[in-house]
Amino acid sequence: MENLTRAEAVARLWHLGILNWKLEPVQKDLYNSFLVSKHKTIVWNAARRLGKSYALCCIAVETCLKQPNRVVKFIAPTQKHVKMIIRPLLKELFEDCPEDIRPHFRTADNIYRFANGSEIQLAGTDAGHAESLRGGSAHLCVVDEAGFCDDLKYIIQSILIPTTTTTRGKIILSSTPPKIATHEFSKFMEDAETRGNYVKKTIYDGVGTRITLEMIEEIAEELGGKESSEFRREYMCELIRDEELTVVPEFTELLQEEIVKVWPRPPYFDIYVGGDIGFKDLTVFLFGYYDFRAAKLIIEDEVVMSGRKMTTDALAEALKSKEKELFYHELTKDTQKPYMRVCDNNLIVINDLHSLHNITFLATPKDDAQMALNNMKILIKQGRVIINPRCKALIAHLKYATWSKNQQTFARSQDNGHYDAVDALKYFCRAVQQNKNPYPSSFGQGNTENLYTPDKTKKDVSHIPYAEKVKAIFKVKPSIRWGRR
Repeated sequence: MENLTRAEAVARLWHLGILNWKLEPVQKDLYNSFLVSKHKTIVWNAARRLGKSYALCCIAVETCLKQPNRVVKFIAPTQKHVKMIIRPLLKELFEDCPEDIRPHFRTADNIYRFANGSEIQLAGTDAGHAESLRGGSAHLCVVDEAGFCDDLKYIIQSILIPTTTTTRGKIILSSTPPKIATHEFSKFMEDAETRGNYVKKTIYDGVGTRITLEMIEEIAEELGGKESSEFRREYMCELIRDEELTVVPEFTELLQEEIVKVWPRPPYFDIYVGGDIGFKDLTVFLFGYYDFRAAKLIIEDEVVMSGRKMTTDALAEALKSKEKELFYHELTKDTQKPYMRVCDNNLIVINDLHSLHNITFLATPKDDAQMALNNMKILIKQGRVIINPRCKALIAHLKYATWSKNQQTFARSQDNGHYDAVDALKYFCRAVQQNKNPYPSSFGQGNTENLYTPDKTKKDVSHIPYAEKVKAIFKVKPSIRWGRR
């Protein structure tokens, strides 16, 4: 193996365009999220003092070094931010860069020019400076502290995205949460969390070489404690919302950590499906069951459709596929049927699903809508609704749902709906018959407690001679009375 001095190894890595060795663990996590993402836009919600701006600089410089004639457009909130923060970070980064590849900075136009023709173009969003980045092509666009940039949506959609059309370049939006929850970055966070191109790093993710637990305690004390809005926003990456405009303020970050998890299935349960149908808006259906012994509603999965994809045939296929995926029983070789399916009263769709596809839905009552919403919120606050982490739309809608100006309807969500998963959950909660006991009278007699559990982890069930009894237990009754709550 070739023996190199440290200086020689550093120079070799610079010439290869490899700089991730300069990063600390939490910065490498952010860096790797960019490398592996298949999405065009990646959103980092990261705490102060984690070095996220330095990680952005590393990615920008690597992009320029690895191939000639690459263009990186690097945006910050203000020209002062560029001068006082980004340029010093780049200067620090270039300290051990070999002279033959070290870029030259042109003060007149705020551009770092590399010997291979690549360049990093810098601009703030204040006073229209971002317009200087309009036009041309870009292979990477970076927005640092996006939660504090002016006209963020315009800059992304009208200035940056058009420059990446032919290059298929990526866009990184990085920030702590904005002070004002209605800032446009909040919508980008919401959209990214729904789509799966969202990375969140709190101050605790930086514990190690950069941050100590003692430092966190000192920071919290300076800001008025860990429950203060400043600590929660700047270091725990919480979006502090206006409770008067927030539909489900009970769904806090702390509660989310408690109720968003995988729940072990009980031996017996009744399945429910709840949905909100939309054509211009989203169509969202939730699939789950009621755990009678634990007195909890378990949401296991979701189906989300919109626009032209939403047809009755497509919806029926998606519903059947998801029910089979979730509730197919290896013992009976059959799919356990829902005890009840409910959705909003779109009678045409309900009739088509029943007559054409043999899928029966009940139209949920529309009276006392506020009472139904409040009932859902109480169940959430009590920790009696458990949500599987794969229900990304539901989680995002509960987290970000806001009222429109008249406070009678939900505002439009980033995914072109009206937070429709909240309505779907409301219908689900209203439909569940909490007093109905799904356990047979013989339950607990003998060693059969988990006999009928539709648990796919139980591989070998061929030795159990009770298939016909199980089928009889899971047989759906031909008629169901609607029990209003």
